[in-house]
Amino acid sequence: PRQLTFYSDIGPQPPRGGFDYRVLDWTPDGQNIVVRMNRLAFDDRAGRPYLVPFAGGMEQPMPVPETGGGMLSPDGNSYVYTPIDREFRTWKRTRGGRAQDVWVYDLKNNDSRRLTDHRATDNQPTWVGDSVYFTSDREYTLNLWKVSPQGGAATKVTDFRDFDVLWPSAGSDAIVFEQAGGLWLYTPADNQTRQVSVTISGDSPAMLPAIKNVAGQIDSVDLSPKGERALIAARGELYTVPAKDGEIRNISYTPAAREISASFSPDGQQVAYLSDASGEYEIYVRPSDGSDAARRVTQDGSIWRFPPVWSPDGKRMAYGDKLNRLRVVDMASGRTVDADTATIGNEITDYVWSPDSRHLVYVKTDATGLQRLWHYAVDGRATQLTQGQFDAANPAFDPKGRYLYFLSNRDHNLSFSSYEFNYLYTNATRIYAATLAADGPALGLPKSDEIAKSDSGEIAAEDKPKKAADKPLRFDLAGFDDRVTALEVPAGSYAGLGANGRGVFFVAVDNPQGGPGELRFYDLEAAKASTILKGIVGYTLSADGEKVLFRAPPNKIGIAE
Repeated sequence: PRQLTFYSDIGPQPPRGGFDYRVLDWTPDGQNIVVRMNRLAFDDRAGRPYLVPFAGGMEQPMPVPETGGGMLSPDGNSYVYTPIDREFRTWKRTRGGRAQDVWVYDLKNNDSRRLTDHRATDNQPTWVGDSVYFTSDREYTLNLWKVSPQGGAATKVTDFRDFDVLWPSAGSDAIVFEQAGGLWLYTPADNQTRQVSVTISGDSPAMLPAIKNVAGQIDSVDLSPKGERALIAARGELYTVPAKDGEIRNISYTPAAREISASFSPDGQQVAYLSDASGEYEIYVRPSDGSDAARRVTQDGSIWRFPPVWSPDGKRMAYGDKLNRLRVVDMASGRTVDADTATIGNEITDYVWSPDSRHLVYVKTDATGLQRLWHYAVDGRATQLTQGQFDAANPAFDPKGRYLYFLSNRDHNLSFSSYEFNYLYTNATRIYAATLAADGPALGLPKSDEIAKSDSGEIAAEDKPKKAADKPLRFDLAGFDDRVTALEVPAGSYAGLGANGRGVFFVAVDNPQGGPGELRFYDLEAAKASTILKGIVGYTLSADGEKVLFRAPPNKIGIAE
Protein backbone atom coordinates (compact mmCIF):
# COMPACT_ATOMS: atom_id res chain seq x y z
CA PRO A 1 0.00 0.00 0.00
CA ARG A 2 0.99 3.60 -0.59
CA GLN A 3 0.07 6.44 1.74
CA LEU A 4 -1.64 9.30 -0.11
CA THR A 5 -2.51 11.74 2.70
CA PHE A 6 -0.31 12.65 5.63
CA TYR A 7 -2.05 14.82 8.18
CA SER A 8 -5.37 15.86 9.60
CA ASP A 9 -5.89 19.24 11.20
CA ILE A 10 -8.96 18.42 13.22
CA GLY A 11 -7.70 15.26 14.92
CA PRO A 12 -9.84 12.36 16.18
CA GLN A 13 -13.53 13.15 16.29
CA PRO A 14 -16.26 11.74 18.52
CA PRO A 15 -18.29 8.91 16.92
CA ARG A 16 -21.11 11.26 15.98
CA GLY A 17 -18.65 13.29 13.87
CA GLY A 18 -17.54 10.42 11.68
CA PHE A 19 -13.99 10.27 10.37
CA ASP A 20 -11.49 12.89 9.25
CA TYR A 21 -10.94 11.03 5.98
CA ARG A 22 -13.97 9.69 4.14
CA VAL A 23 -13.36 8.23 0.69
CA LEU A 24 -16.31 9.07 -1.57
CA ASP A 25 -15.51 8.42 -5.25
CA TRP A 26 -13.00 8.27 -8.11
CA THR A 27 -12.81 10.79 -10.94
CA PRO A 28 -13.97 9.23 -14.25
CA ASP A 29 -10.40 9.22 -15.62
CA GLY A 30 -9.14 7.29 -12.57
CA GLN A 31 -6.46 9.91 -11.82
CA ASN A 32 -7.89 11.27 -8.57
CA ILE A 33 -9.80 10.08 -5.52
CA VAL A 34 -12.58 12.20 -4.02
CA VAL A 35 -12.08 12.37 -0.25
CA ARG A 36 -14.02 14.36 2.32
CA MET A 37 -11.52 15.97 4.71
CA ASN A 38 -11.19 18.50 7.49
CA ARG A 39 -8.23 20.64 6.50
CA LEU A 40 -8.75 23.93 8.36
CA ALA A 41 -7.67 24.37 11.96
CA PHE A 42 -10.57 26.71 12.73
CA ASP A 43 -13.72 25.52 11.02
CA ASP A 44 -17.15 24.28 12.01
CA ARG A 45 -16.14 20.63 11.57
CA ALA A 46 -17.92 20.53 8.20
CA GLY A 47 -15.54 18.77 5.83
CA ARG A 48 -15.24 19.57 2.15
CA PRO A 49 -14.33 17.35 -0.82
CA TYR A 50 -10.74 17.21 -2.04
CA LEU A 51 -9.16 15.56 -5.06
CA VAL A 52 -6.25 13.38 -3.98
CA PRO A 53 -3.92 12.38 -6.88
CA PHE A 54 -3.64 8.61 -7.19
CA ALA A 55 -0.02 9.00 -8.26
CA GLY A 56 0.72 11.07 -5.16
CA GLY A 57 1.04 14.77 -4.57
CA MET A 58 -0.79 17.66 -2.97
CA GLU A 59 -4.55 17.29 -2.73
CA GLN A 60 -6.69 20.01 -4.31
CA PRO A 61 -9.96 21.33 -2.83
CA MET A 62 -13.07 21.11 -4.94
CA PRO A 63 -15.19 24.27 -5.15
CA VAL A 64 -17.95 22.64 -3.06
CA PRO A 65 -17.69 24.41 0.34
CA GLU A 66 -18.90 21.50 2.50
CA THR A 67 -20.26 18.02 2.07
CA GLY A 68 -21.52 14.90 3.69
CA GLY A 69 -21.84 11.97 1.32
CA GLY A 70 -21.33 12.72 -2.36
CA MET A 71 -20.40 11.42 -5.84
CA LEU A 72 -19.32 12.77 -9.22
CA SER A 73 -21.54 12.49 -12.28
CA PRO A 74 -20.44 9.94 -14.92
CA ASP A 75 -18.93 12.76 -17.04
CA GLY A 76 -17.23 14.34 -14.02
CA ASN A 77 -18.79 17.75 -14.61
CA SER A 78 -21.21 17.70 -11.67
CA TYR A 79 -21.11 16.59 -8.04
CA VAL A 80 -24.19 15.36 -6.16
CA TYR A 81 -24.00 15.78 -2.37
CA THR A 82 -25.63 16.77 0.90
CA PRO A 83 -24.34 20.02 2.44
CA ILE A 84 -25.17 18.69 5.91
CA ASP A 85 -23.18 15.72 7.22
CA ARG A 86 -25.23 13.66 9.71
CA GLU A 87 -24.73 10.03 8.70
CA PHE A 88 -22.75 9.10 11.81
CA ARG A 89 -25.31 10.30 14.29
CA THR A 90 -27.80 7.79 15.68
CA TRP A 91 -30.84 9.98 15.08
CA LYS A 92 -33.78 8.37 13.32
CA ARG A 93 -36.74 9.97 11.51
CA THR A 94 -35.36 13.48 12.06
CA ARG A 95 -37.71 16.19 10.91
CA GLY A 96 -35.82 19.21 12.24
CA GLY A 97 -33.16 21.59 10.99
CA ARG A 98 -30.57 18.85 10.58
CA ALA A 99 -32.73 16.89 8.15
CA GLN A 100 -30.64 16.58 4.99
CA ASP A 101 -31.48 17.34 1.37
CA VAL A 102 -29.70 16.36 -1.84
CA TRP A 103 -28.01 19.05 -3.94
CA VAL A 104 -26.07 19.00 -7.21
CA TYR A 105 -23.06 21.23 -7.87
CA ASP A 106 -22.18 22.26 -11.44
CA LEU A 107 -18.37 22.20 -11.39
CA LYS A 108 -18.06 24.04 -14.73
CA ASN A 109 -20.40 26.90 -13.95
CA ASN A 110 -19.63 26.95 -10.22
CA ASP A 111 -23.32 26.80 -9.37
CA SER A 112 -25.48 24.59 -7.14
CA ARG A 113 -29.16 23.72 -6.97
CA ARG A 114 -31.34 21.65 -4.65
CA LEU A 115 -32.73 18.37 -6.00
CA THR A 116 -34.89 17.35 -3.02
CA ASP A 117 -36.83 19.46 -0.56
CA HIS A 118 -38.56 17.23 1.96
CA ARG A 119 -38.94 17.58 5.72
CA ALA A 120 -37.57 14.03 6.12
CA THR A 121 -33.96 12.96 5.68
CA ASP A 122 -32.52 12.58 2.16
CA ASN A 123 -28.85 11.58 2.17
CA GLN A 124 -26.07 9.35 0.79
CA PRO A 125 -26.56 10.36 -2.88
CA THR A 126 -25.03 8.36 -5.75
CA TRP A 127 -25.14 8.86 -9.53
CA VAL A 128 -25.81 5.99 -11.95
CA GLY A 129 -26.61 6.68 -15.60
CA ASP A 130 -29.12 9.47 -15.91
CA SER A 131 -30.51 9.23 -12.34
CA VAL A 132 -29.43 10.27 -8.87
CA TYR A 133 -30.09 7.66 -6.17
CA PHE A 134 -30.23 8.47 -2.46
CA THR A 135 -31.56 7.11 0.82
CA SER A 136 -34.62 8.67 2.42
CA ASP A 137 -36.83 7.97 5.45
CA ARG A 138 -39.89 9.72 4.05
CA GLU A 139 -41.85 6.60 5.02
CA TYR A 140 -39.92 6.28 8.32
CA THR A 141 -37.43 3.61 7.20
CA LEU A 142 -34.43 4.57 5.07
CA ASN A 143 -34.90 3.14 1.58
CA LEU A 144 -33.31 3.79 -1.79
CA TRP A 145 -35.01 6.48 -3.89
CA LYS A 146 -34.16 8.10 -7.24
CA VAL A 147 -34.61 11.53 -8.77
CA SER A 148 -33.65 13.21 -12.04
CA PRO A 149 -30.45 15.35 -12.00
CA GLN A 150 -32.72 18.20 -13.09
CA GLY A 151 -34.98 17.70 -10.05
CA GLY A 152 -38.64 16.80 -9.85
CA ALA A 153 -40.57 14.07 -8.07
CA ALA A 154 -38.60 11.30 -6.37
CA THR A 155 -39.42 7.61 -6.81
CA LYS A 156 -38.91 4.84 -4.25
CA VAL A 157 -36.95 1.85 -5.62
CA THR A 158 -36.57 -0.42 -2.55
CA ASP A 159 -39.19 -1.29 0.05
CA PHE A 160 -37.59 -2.49 3.26
CA ARG A 161 -39.84 -2.19 6.32
CA ASP A 162 -37.61 -3.50 9.12
CA PHE A 163 -34.10 -2.01 8.97
CA ASP A 164 -32.62 1.00 7.20
CA VAL A 165 -30.71 0.99 3.93
CA LEU A 166 -27.22 2.28 4.79
CA TRP A 167 -24.04 3.39 3.03
CA PRO A 168 -24.98 2.96 -0.66
CA SER A 169 -22.01 2.93 -3.02
CA ALA A 170 -22.42 3.02 -6.80
CA GLY A 171 -20.53 1.65 -9.76
CA SER A 172 -21.26 2.24 -13.41
CA ASP A 173 -24.41 0.12 -13.48
CA ALA A 174 -25.28 -1.01 -9.92
CA ILE A 175 -25.52 0.15 -6.31
CA VAL A 176 -24.40 -1.91 -3.32
CA PHE A 177 -25.68 -1.11 0.17
CA GLU A 178 -25.97 -2.50 3.68
CA GLN A 179 -29.28 -3.56 5.18
CA ALA A 180 -29.96 -5.66 8.30
CA GLY A 181 -26.31 -6.57 8.58
CA GLY A 182 -26.08 -7.94 5.04
CA LEU A 183 -24.96 -6.68 1.66
CA TRP A 184 -27.50 -6.03 -1.10
CA LEU A 185 -27.15 -5.15 -4.79
CA TYR A 186 -29.60 -2.97 -6.72
CA THR A 187 -29.40 -2.91 -10.54
CA PRO A 188 -31.24 0.05 -12.14
CA ALA A 189 -31.46 -1.67 -15.54
CA ASP A 190 -34.00 -4.25 -14.32
CA ASN A 191 -35.01 -2.49 -11.07
CA GLN A 192 -34.12 -5.61 -9.07
CA THR A 193 -32.64 -5.99 -5.57
CA ARG A 194 -30.87 -9.15 -4.42
CA GLN A 195 -28.83 -10.06 -1.37
CA VAL A 196 -25.12 -10.74 -1.87
CA SER A 197 -23.75 -13.90 -0.27
CA VAL A 198 -20.47 -13.14 1.48
CA THR A 199 -18.00 -15.72 2.77
CA ILE A 200 -14.84 -14.50 4.47
CA SER A 201 -12.03 -16.92 5.25
CA GLY A 202 -9.93 -15.61 8.10
CA ASP A 203 -6.40 -16.49 9.06
CA SER A 204 -7.69 -17.56 12.52
CA PRO A 205 -4.44 -16.68 14.30
CA ALA A 206 -5.88 -17.74 17.65
CA MET A 207 -6.13 -21.32 16.35
CA LEU A 208 -2.50 -21.56 15.27
CA PRO A 209 0.01 -23.32 17.56
CA ALA A 210 2.00 -20.84 19.62
CA ILE A 211 4.19 -20.71 22.70
CA LYS A 212 2.49 -18.62 25.38
CA ASN A 213 2.95 -17.91 29.06
CA VAL A 214 -0.12 -19.46 30.68
CA ALA A 215 0.95 -19.00 34.30
CA GLY A 216 -2.06 -16.77 34.86
CA GLN A 217 -4.58 -19.38 33.69
CA ILE A 218 -4.64 -21.54 36.83
CA ASP A 219 -8.14 -22.50 37.94
CA SER A 220 -7.48 -24.02 41.37
CA VAL A 221 -4.69 -25.29 43.63
CA ASP A 222 -4.61 -27.76 46.52
CA LEU A 223 -2.02 -29.33 48.79
CA SER A 224 -1.60 -33.02 49.65
CA PRO A 225 -2.33 -33.98 53.28
CA LYS A 226 1.33 -33.76 54.35
CA GLY A 227 2.38 -31.16 51.81
CA GLU A 228 4.53 -33.38 49.56
CA ARG A 229 2.81 -32.39 46.31
CA ALA A 230 0.56 -29.64 45.00
CA LEU A 231 -2.47 -30.29 42.80
CA ILE A 232 -3.03 -27.68 40.11
CA ALA A 233 -5.97 -27.45 37.70
CA ALA A 234 -4.90 -25.33 34.74
CA ARG A 235 -6.24 -24.96 31.20
CA GLY A 236 -8.54 -27.93 31.69
CA GLU A 237 -5.88 -30.41 32.85
CA LEU A 238 -4.79 -31.71 36.27
CA TYR A 239 -1.16 -31.60 37.35
CA THR A 240 0.60 -32.71 40.51
CA VAL A 241 3.76 -30.78 41.31
CA PRO A 242 6.41 -31.85 43.87
CA ALA A 243 7.17 -29.57 46.78
CA LYS A 244 10.89 -30.00 46.14
CA ASP A 245 12.13 -33.03 44.20
CA GLY A 246 10.47 -34.99 41.42
CA GLU A 247 8.56 -34.54 38.21
CA ILE A 248 5.47 -32.60 37.27
CA ARG A 249 2.73 -35.05 36.25
CA ASN A 250 -0.28 -34.50 34.06
CA ILE A 251 -2.68 -37.01 35.61
CA SER A 252 -5.69 -36.31 33.37
CA TYR A 253 -4.65 -36.00 29.68
CA THR A 254 -8.16 -35.07 28.50
CA PRO A 255 -7.90 -32.60 25.60
CA ALA A 256 -11.61 -33.08 24.83
CA ALA A 257 -12.74 -32.19 28.37
CA ARG A 258 -12.06 -29.53 30.97
CA GLU A 259 -11.19 -30.31 34.59
CA ILE A 260 -11.61 -27.67 37.31
CA SER A 261 -11.95 -27.32 41.11
CA ALA A 262 -9.63 -30.20 42.01
CA SER A 263 -8.72 -31.35 45.54
CA PHE A 264 -6.83 -34.20 47.22
CA SER A 265 -8.70 -36.82 49.22
CA PRO A 266 -7.90 -36.81 52.96
CA ASP A 267 -5.50 -39.76 52.55
CA GLY A 268 -3.91 -38.22 49.45
CA GLN A 269 -4.54 -41.30 47.32
CA GLN A 270 -7.26 -39.78 45.14
CA VAL A 271 -8.22 -36.44 43.66
CA ALA A 272 -11.77 -35.22 43.12
CA TYR A 273 -12.68 -32.60 40.54
CA LEU A 274 -15.36 -31.29 38.23
CA SER A 275 -15.19 -32.33 34.57
CA ASP A 276 -17.40 -31.69 31.55
CA ALA A 277 -16.42 -34.97 29.87
CA SER A 278 -20.10 -36.00 29.80
CA GLY A 279 -21.23 -32.68 28.36
CA GLU A 280 -22.14 -31.26 31.77
CA TYR A 281 -19.91 -30.71 34.79
CA GLU A 282 -19.96 -33.76 37.08
CA ILE A 283 -17.84 -34.86 40.03
CA TYR A 284 -15.11 -37.37 39.17
CA VAL A 285 -12.39 -39.09 41.19
CA ARG A 286 -9.15 -40.68 40.02
CA PRO A 287 -5.89 -41.90 41.59
CA SER A 288 -3.61 -39.00 42.50
CA ASP A 289 -0.69 -40.62 40.67
CA GLY A 290 -2.72 -40.93 37.45
CA SER A 291 -2.31 -44.70 37.43
CA ASP A 292 -5.95 -45.53 36.67
CA ALA A 293 -8.97 -44.16 34.84
CA ALA A 294 -11.34 -41.63 36.33
CA ARG A 295 -14.61 -42.68 37.95
CA ARG A 296 -17.71 -40.57 37.57
CA VAL A 297 -19.48 -40.01 40.90
CA THR A 298 -22.52 -37.85 40.07
CA GLN A 299 -25.07 -38.12 37.26
CA ASP A 300 -27.11 -34.92 37.55
CA GLY A 301 -24.91 -32.11 36.25
CA SER A 302 -27.68 -29.95 34.80
CA ILE A 303 -26.74 -27.01 37.03
CA TRP A 304 -23.43 -25.32 37.86
CA ARG A 305 -21.67 -26.66 40.96
CA PHE A 306 -19.32 -24.79 43.26
CA PRO A 307 -16.07 -26.49 44.37
CA PRO A 308 -16.79 -29.70 46.33
CA VAL A 309 -15.15 -30.29 49.73
CA TRP A 310 -14.10 -33.71 51.08
CA SER A 311 -15.21 -34.94 54.48
CA PRO A 312 -12.13 -35.91 56.57
CA ASP A 313 -13.02 -39.62 56.39
CA GLY A 314 -13.16 -39.44 52.58
CA LYS A 315 -16.67 -40.88 52.40
CA ARG A 316 -18.59 -37.77 51.35
CA MET A 317 -18.24 -34.46 49.58
CA ALA A 318 -20.28 -31.30 50.10
CA TYR A 319 -20.94 -28.70 47.43
CA GLY A 320 -23.22 -25.78 46.65
CA ASP A 321 -24.86 -25.12 43.30
CA LYS A 322 -26.61 -22.40 41.30
CA LEU A 323 -30.00 -23.62 42.50
CA ASN A 324 -28.98 -22.29 45.94
CA ARG A 325 -28.70 -25.82 47.33
CA LEU A 326 -26.13 -27.31 49.67
CA ARG A 327 -25.74 -30.97 48.73
CA VAL A 328 -23.86 -33.95 50.14
CA VAL A 329 -22.82 -36.82 47.87
CA ASP A 330 -21.74 -40.29 48.94
CA MET A 331 -18.45 -40.93 47.12
CA ALA A 332 -18.98 -44.69 46.89
CA SER A 333 -22.58 -44.83 45.65
CA GLY A 334 -23.04 -41.38 44.13
CA ARG A 335 -26.22 -40.90 46.15
CA THR A 336 -26.86 -37.20 46.72
CA VAL A 337 -29.00 -35.56 49.40
CA ASP A 338 -30.00 -31.92 49.84
CA ALA A 339 -28.70 -30.54 53.12
CA ASP A 340 -30.31 -27.11 52.76
CA THR A 341 -31.59 -24.54 50.25
CA ALA A 342 -31.03 -20.79 50.42
CA THR A 343 -33.23 -18.00 49.10
CA ILE A 344 -33.05 -17.01 45.44
CA GLY A 345 -29.81 -15.28 44.51
CA ASN A 346 -27.95 -16.35 47.66
CA GLU A 347 -25.87 -19.37 46.69
CA ILE A 348 -24.20 -21.42 49.44
CA THR A 349 -20.47 -21.36 48.69
CA ASP A 350 -18.79 -21.48 52.12
CA TYR A 351 -18.90 -24.86 53.90
CA VAL A 352 -16.56 -26.92 56.09
CA TRP A 353 -16.60 -30.41 57.66
CA SER A 354 -15.93 -31.25 61.30
CA PRO A 355 -12.89 -33.46 62.08
CA ASP A 356 -15.13 -36.50 62.68
CA SER A 357 -17.05 -35.98 59.39
CA ARG A 358 -20.39 -35.96 61.21
CA HIS A 359 -21.07 -32.22 61.11
CA LEU A 360 -21.15 -29.69 58.28
CA VAL A 361 -21.09 -25.97 59.06
CA TYR A 362 -21.94 -23.53 56.27
CA VAL A 363 -22.87 -19.92 55.59
CA LYS A 364 -26.37 -19.03 54.44
CA THR A 365 -27.77 -15.55 53.81
CA ASP A 366 -31.15 -14.88 55.39
CA ALA A 367 -33.99 -12.61 54.31
CA THR A 368 -32.35 -9.58 55.98
CA GLY A 369 -29.23 -9.96 53.82
CA LEU A 370 -27.07 -11.02 56.77
CA GLN A 371 -24.88 -14.11 56.62
CA ARG A 372 -25.57 -16.76 59.25
CA LEU A 373 -23.73 -19.89 60.31
CA TRP A 374 -25.79 -23.04 59.94
CA HIS A 375 -25.16 -26.62 61.01
CA TYR A 376 -26.06 -29.79 59.14
CA ALA A 377 -25.74 -33.18 60.77
CA VAL A 378 -25.25 -36.27 58.63
CA ASP A 379 -28.47 -37.61 60.12
CA GLY A 380 -30.31 -34.98 58.09
CA ARG A 381 -31.08 -31.98 60.32
CA ALA A 382 -30.19 -28.35 59.53
CA THR A 383 -29.99 -25.85 62.42
CA GLN A 384 -29.16 -22.15 62.53
CA LEU A 385 -26.19 -21.38 64.80
CA THR A 386 -25.69 -17.60 64.83
CA GLN A 387 -28.38 -14.99 65.42
CA GLY A 388 -28.30 -11.26 66.12
CA GLN A 389 -27.49 -8.32 63.89
CA PHE A 390 -24.09 -9.34 62.55
CA ASP A 391 -22.66 -11.25 59.62
CA ALA A 392 -20.82 -14.49 60.34
CA ALA A 393 -18.75 -16.27 57.70
CA ASN A 394 -15.66 -18.30 56.86
CA PRO A 395 -16.06 -21.09 59.46
CA ALA A 396 -13.10 -23.33 60.34
CA PHE A 397 -13.05 -26.27 62.76
CA ASP A 398 -10.34 -26.78 65.35
CA PRO A 399 -8.79 -30.16 64.33
CA LYS A 400 -8.92 -31.24 67.99
CA GLY A 401 -12.69 -30.77 68.04
CA ARG A 402 -12.75 -28.02 70.67
CA TYR A 403 -13.76 -24.89 68.77
CA LEU A 404 -15.42 -23.50 65.70
CA TYR A 405 -13.67 -20.38 64.44
CA PHE A 406 -15.34 -17.83 62.19
CA LEU A 407 -15.17 -14.20 61.05
CA SER A 408 -17.79 -11.64 62.00
CA ASN A 409 -18.24 -7.90 61.48
CA ARG A 410 -19.11 -6.65 64.95
CA ASP A 411 -16.86 -3.60 65.37
CA HIS A 412 -17.91 -0.08 64.42
CA ASN A 413 -14.77 1.92 63.72
CA LEU A 414 -16.18 5.19 62.43
CA SER A 415 -14.12 7.34 60.05
CA PHE A 416 -15.12 10.78 58.76
CA SER A 417 -14.33 12.27 55.37
CA SER A 418 -11.82 15.14 55.24
CA TYR A 419 -13.98 17.03 52.73
CA GLU A 420 -17.65 16.32 53.39
CA PHE A 421 -19.78 15.16 56.27
CA ASN A 422 -19.64 11.57 55.13
CA TYR A 423 -18.48 8.60 57.14
CA LEU A 424 -17.73 4.92 56.78
CA TYR A 425 -16.89 1.93 58.93
CA THR A 426 -13.56 0.20 58.38
CA ASN A 427 -11.77 -2.70 60.04
CA ALA A 428 -15.02 -4.17 61.31
CA THR A 429 -13.92 -7.82 61.30
CA ARG A 430 -12.67 -9.92 64.19
CA ILE A 431 -11.89 -13.61 64.59
CA TYR A 432 -14.29 -15.40 66.90
CA ALA A 433 -14.30 -18.85 68.47
CA ALA A 434 -17.14 -20.82 70.00
CA THR A 435 -16.68 -23.96 72.09
CA LEU A 436 -18.42 -26.92 70.47
CA ALA A 437 -19.31 -28.52 73.79
CA ALA A 438 -21.34 -26.47 76.24
CA ASP A 439 -18.80 -27.27 78.97
CA GLY A 440 -15.78 -27.12 76.66
CA PRO A 441 -12.55 -25.23 77.41
CA ALA A 442 -13.29 -21.53 77.07
CA LEU A 443 -10.78 -19.15 75.54
CA GLY A 444 -9.53 -16.00 77.23
CA LEU A 445 -9.72 -17.22 80.85
CA PRO A 446 -6.89 -16.44 83.31
CA LYS A 447 -4.20 -19.14 83.34
CA SER A 448 -2.99 -21.11 86.37
CA ASP A 449 -0.47 -23.99 86.29
CA GLU A 450 -1.72 -26.93 88.39
CA ILE A 451 -0.74 -30.59 88.84
CA ALA A 452 -3.48 -32.92 87.70
CA LYS A 453 -4.61 -35.65 90.10
CA SER A 454 -6.54 -38.87 89.59
CA ASP A 455 -9.72 -39.72 91.48
CA SER A 456 -7.58 -41.58 94.07
CA GLY A 457 -5.53 -38.46 94.70
CA GLU A 458 -2.47 -39.77 92.88
CA ILE A 459 -0.78 -37.69 90.23
CA ALA A 460 -2.24 -38.84 86.92
CA ALA A 461 0.01 -40.21 84.22
CA GLU A 462 -0.06 -38.26 80.97
CA ASP A 463 -2.47 -39.93 78.62
CA LYS A 464 -1.83 -40.14 74.93
CA PRO A 465 -4.37 -37.78 73.38
CA LYS A 466 -6.83 -39.17 70.92
CA LYS A 467 -7.37 -37.52 67.56
CA ALA A 468 -10.72 -35.82 67.19
CA ALA A 469 -11.42 -37.98 64.15
CA ASP A 470 -11.02 -41.16 66.24
CA LYS A 471 -14.10 -40.45 68.34
CA PRO A 472 -17.44 -38.74 67.76
CA LEU A 473 -17.22 -35.00 68.23
CA ARG A 474 -19.56 -33.40 70.72
CA PHE A 475 -21.35 -30.44 69.20
CA ASP A 476 -23.96 -28.82 71.44
CA LEU A 477 -26.15 -26.70 69.19
CA ALA A 478 -28.19 -25.08 71.96
CA GLY A 479 -26.65 -21.89 73.27
CA PHE A 480 -24.00 -21.72 70.54
CA ASP A 481 -24.18 -17.91 70.33
CA ASP A 482 -23.64 -17.64 74.08
CA ARG A 483 -20.30 -19.45 73.83
CA VAL A 484 -18.75 -17.11 71.25
CA THR A 485 -15.50 -15.36 72.27
CA ALA A 486 -13.34 -12.93 70.30
CA LEU A 487 -9.70 -13.87 69.93
CA GLU A 488 -7.12 -11.35 71.10
CA VAL A 489 -6.54 -9.95 67.61
CA PRO A 490 -7.38 -6.30 66.80
CA ALA A 491 -10.30 -5.68 64.47
CA GLY A 492 -9.19 -5.49 60.85
CA SER A 493 -9.85 -6.70 57.33
CA TYR A 494 -9.49 -10.47 57.47
CA ALA A 495 -10.25 -13.49 55.29
CA GLY A 496 -9.23 -17.10 54.72
CA LEU A 497 -9.53 -18.80 58.11
CA GLY A 498 -7.77 -22.13 58.61
CA ALA A 499 -6.79 -24.00 61.74
CA ASN A 500 -4.42 -26.58 63.17
CA GLY A 501 -4.27 -27.92 66.71
CA ARG A 502 -2.23 -24.97 67.94
CA GLY A 503 -4.20 -22.06 66.56
CA VAL A 504 -5.71 -20.17 63.64
CA PHE A 505 -4.35 -19.04 60.26
CA PHE A 506 -5.82 -15.97 58.60
CA VAL A 507 -5.07 -13.42 55.87
CA ALA A 508 -4.91 -9.75 56.86
CA VAL A 509 -5.34 -7.09 54.17
CA ASP A 510 -4.30 -3.64 55.40
CA ASN A 511 -5.19 -1.81 52.17
CA PRO A 512 -8.92 -0.92 52.25
CA GLN A 513 -8.94 -1.10 48.43
CA GLY A 514 -7.85 -4.76 48.54
CA GLY A 515 -4.74 -6.39 47.14
CA PRO A 516 -2.09 -8.74 48.56
CA GLY A 517 -2.17 -9.42 52.27
CA GLU A 518 -0.25 -11.15 55.05
CA LEU A 519 -0.69 -14.73 56.21
CA ARG A 520 -0.76 -14.63 60.01
CA PHE A 521 -1.04 -17.29 62.71
CA TYR A 522 -2.76 -16.84 66.06
CA ASP A 523 -1.24 -19.10 68.71
CA LEU A 524 -3.88 -20.15 71.25
CA GLU A 525 -1.33 -20.85 73.98
CA ALA A 526 0.56 -17.58 73.58
CA ALA A 527 -2.64 -15.64 72.77
CA LYS A 528 -0.95 -13.56 70.09
CA ALA A 529 -0.62 -13.41 66.31
CA SER A 530 2.54 -13.45 64.22
CA THR A 531 3.17 -12.94 60.49
CA ILE A 532 4.19 -16.00 58.46
CA LEU A 533 4.15 -14.73 54.86
CA LYS A 534 3.71 -11.33 53.23
CA GLY A 535 2.35 -10.32 49.85
CA ILE A 536 0.02 -13.28 49.24
CA VAL A 537 -3.42 -13.41 47.66
CA GLY A 538 -4.49 -16.83 48.95
CA TYR A 539 -3.35 -20.01 50.63
CA THR A 540 -4.28 -23.65 51.24
CA LEU A 541 -3.45 -25.46 54.48
CA SER A 542 -2.30 -29.07 54.41
CA ALA A 543 -4.51 -31.58 56.23
CA ASP A 544 -1.95 -32.02 59.00
CA GLY A 545 -1.80 -28.25 59.46
CA GLU A 546 1.98 -28.06 59.11
CA LYS A 547 2.43 -26.65 55.59
CA VAL A 548 0.75 -24.02 53.45
CA LEU A 549 0.54 -23.62 49.71
CA PHE A 550 0.38 -19.92 48.90
CA ARG A 551 -0.27 -17.76 45.85
CA ALA A 552 1.36 -14.38 45.31
CA PRO A 553 1.26 -11.83 42.47
CA PRO A 554 1.60 -12.04 39.63
CA ASN A 555 1.52 -15.83 39.21
CA LYS A 556 3.69 -17.23 41.99
CA ILE A 557 2.83 -20.49 43.78
CA GLY A 558 4.91 -21.83 46.66
CA ILE A 559 4.88 -24.20 49.64
CA ALA A 560 6.03 -23.06 53.07
CA GLU A 561 6.27 -24.80 56.43
